Amino acid sequence: MTRIRILGTVIAVILVIVLAGATRWKAVTTLNIDYDEDDYLRAAQEFTAVFRSDDLSGLLETNYRSEHPPFAKIVLGAALLGEPEKPLTPDNPTSAGPNQYLSRDLLRADRVTNAVFGVLTAGLLAIINPLGGLLLAVHAWTIKYVSQIMLEAVPAFTSLVSVFAYTMWRKKKLFRINIWLIVSAIFLGLTVASKYIYAIVGIAILVDWLIDNFSAGDRKRTLRNILVWGLVALAFFLLFNPYLWPDPIGRLKDSILYHSLYSQSAVEVESANFPVWQQFVWLSTSPLKWQADAFYFSIDPIIALLAMVGLARTWKEDRVYALWLIIALIFLLFWPTKWPQYLITLSVPLCLSASKGFTSLVISPIQNWILKKRERSQTIAAPQKSELKQAVYWLIPGMLAFLIFTLLPLLYQVGVSLTDFNSISIKDGLTGGIWREVWGGITGRIAVEFQEFPYRSKEVHYLGLSNFRPLFDYLNQQQVLFINITWTIISVGIQTTLGLVLALILWQRGLKFKRGWQALFILPWAIPELIGALMWVNVFAPVTGWLSLAAQKFGPEIPFNFLLGWETSSSMWFVILLISGVWYGFPFMMLASAAGLKMVPMESFDAAQMDGATALQTFRYITWPLLFPLLVPAIIIRGIFAFNQFYLFQAFNISGGTLATLSFNFFNPSGFFINGQFAISAVINLIAIGILILFVILFNRWSKAGEGVTYA
Repeated sequence: MTRIRILGTVIAVILVIVLAGATRWKAVTTLNIDYDEDDYLRAAQEFTAVFRSDDLSGLLETNYRSEHPPFAKIVLGAALLGEPEKPLTPDNPTSAGPNQYLSRDLLRADRVTNAVFGVLTAGLLAIINPLGGLLLAVHAWTIKYVSQIMLEAVPAFTSLVSVFAYTMWRKKKLFRINIWLIVSAIFLGLTVASKYIYAIVGIAILVDWLIDNFSAGDRKRTLRNILVWGLVALAFFLLFNPYLWPDPIGRLKDSILYHSLYSQSAVEVESANFPVWQQFVWLSTSPLKWQADAFYFSIDPIIALLAMVGLARTWKEDRVYALWLIIALIFLLFWPTKWPQYLITLSVPLCLSASKGFTSLVISPIQNWILKKRERSQTIAAPQKSELKQAVYWLIPGMLAFLIFTLLPLLYQVGVSLTDFNSISIKDGLTGGIWREVWGGITGRIAVEFQEFPYRSKEVHYLGLSNFRPLFDYLNQQQVLFINITWTIISVGIQTTLGLVLALILWQRGLKFKRGWQALFILPWAIPELIGALMWVNVFAPVTGWLSLAAQKFGPEIPFNFLLGWETSSSMWFVILLISGVWYGFPFMMLASAAGLKMVPMESFDAAQMDGATALQTFRYITWPLLFPLLVPAIIIRGIFAFNQFYLFQAFNISGGTLATLSFNFFNPSGFFINGQFAISAVINLIAIGILILFVILFNRWSKAGEGVTYA
């Protein structure tokens, strides 16, 4: 069995390497010249000149674009030794556009070099997890930035080697230093000597190390091993960074401080004006939109979604990779420049986590189904009398209500989405036009008749599925899907946390005026959402709002002055909406938490108190496990309301914040598109329904709410 597994792994690794090579070769030969490629080609040429001069002392003073360490540039320079010498690439400012006149021979040589490192990275990940390696092989952002003259391919490979060697050391359960730990340190040093930002992987290793060893209690030996590991990494960082040798402290200081100055003063950073969460936007999109012919296909958003699902499993099975992904995501939130190439710092753990997510959603259920089927076939079931005849009379009213109020409107929305139905064609549509076109299109009697958008035809036409793809592209480009999902997760998370905290406070014995406090906290929920939204608009309106008027009268040093100017900030508007949304939604979660706490058996808390458990331990091991399954229905309800939030975004004039607001703006006959685009609104509604169904299924599966609570 072991031989079969080894053979299967070898075949999988070979297939991943072949696929990674094919995708990266297409990108190498097809991608247009990008920003920074001229900079790093010039840096490589300078190192090539040093190598050809036979005077290696030039390495001490060579490091074009010294904000980044030189090792990856040295590798690119060595790759050009077999190429004919060409004039040095011009020294252009960072704000200059891509240089389209680069030498094609030198360009291809360095692109191929980076692509080779990209293939090696995918192959090594395939050894660790074949499915993860496969996903990395087809991850479009990774393909792009390891197939151009960037500094990403080398540190992406060395960082994975560092983690791989560390995990091999951990698996052998050796608490002494051995060759695997030394290899991890060496490649960590090479990683940092290539690009500083990839030092994230060292932080992940260190955190994982401390979690394991400090819980074991052997702190002295742990600190000794960490010190040796860190010193070896530092030594190799300095060894492969000769530019620092003449003045280590001064040049390192200048190199690191450059990034803070660049983020505050660079024209390209200011003009981009990306929000704090921009890296998450990149994760939910794909470079396919920039140059489709450079990629065979792209499933980057699916990989990101699977990674989110598989993060918990990754933590249990490969914690260091989960830490790598989490720390990198947190770092990128605070890193001031938001260029998409920084995604490569986390693409390896992202694809590994995505493989775990795919296993949880697809492979494990199939395996469980096969196992249950085998067990069922081995068990002779006793014949049971069907109770369907007895139940059918009770089911008929509910089934009729479901058919009339749910299924038929949904089918009608599906039909409308297949047409160009709009307010001008409303007469034809409501007198049988929709049924005529949809039935004719499905049966093949009516061909798809493409219409120019916005639709203004007086008669309904069958369009098939041609509305869906352009709308999906629009939602991705405008970041509507990302903002809608992010809004739902963050707002419901804060509402749940705040509601639970207040419920726990009100639950304490001896608290006076419990009813009064509870009534006070419920007030926001008692106010109609539109009225509440308009109230917050009166507070935060840019010129006439209460906060703005207070600043005009008392000066800009008033409390909450940092919220002024939110309408011009790429990120602050989200904070303003969160304040308003949380204020409106937390009372519901507080009531749900309070109701759940009343159902928790007090005997469990008495036993915990007798065992000497602290308040935190009691909450962690008793309160939360017993309360969480009771909160799941409330979280789902609140999540659906937050996902479909309309009045708040509409009141603040953010028309593309949620699918609900966008659907209304397309539906509105007096809106921007002159006439109501009912068909587009129907497509948006169907997308929203699909996402919410997926959300309920995944959340129920993740929370295991269906298992209920087992009370001791």
